[in-house]
Amino acid sequence: MTATPTALFRQQLFTLARTLKIDPQVPENQVMDRIALSFRKLLNFLAQNEQASRQLFLLSAEGRSDQRVLSEIMQENLQAAQQSGVFRQDIALSLLAEFFVAMLLQLAQLPGDAPARHQQSLAATRLFCEGAWLKPD
Repeated sequence: MTATPTALFRQQLFTLARTLKIDPQVPENQVMDRIALSFRKLLNFLAQNEQASRQLFLLSAEGRSDQRVLSEIMQENLQAAQQSGVFRQDIALSLLAEFFVAMLLQLAQLPGDAPARHQQSLAATRLFCEGAWLKPD
């Protein structure tokens, strides 16, 4: 039995998200690059699957469930990095993941080509990391 387009979209989205773990040993000068890459890969996936993204992920009631799953995956992706001191610990990991997903959802609704998505991912990364990252003084 083949997967429905909806199931396939979800499977691909969640599989991609699981590949975006932030290594707890990531060098300081690569933290922002890794977060930007996460935003960019997810934004590109959503743009390549624009109709499914809008119908299933962004606008539908089922999308809320998908957003929750994506947030849980991002929480897992950030957990080891937070525990090792890359990200601040005074903000609940679940909130950091929710913030990431909320920013992603906002950006996914903006029109734009690949260069625009690249710039959007850099801006989102600066906003996310400068509030979450325990950058040494």
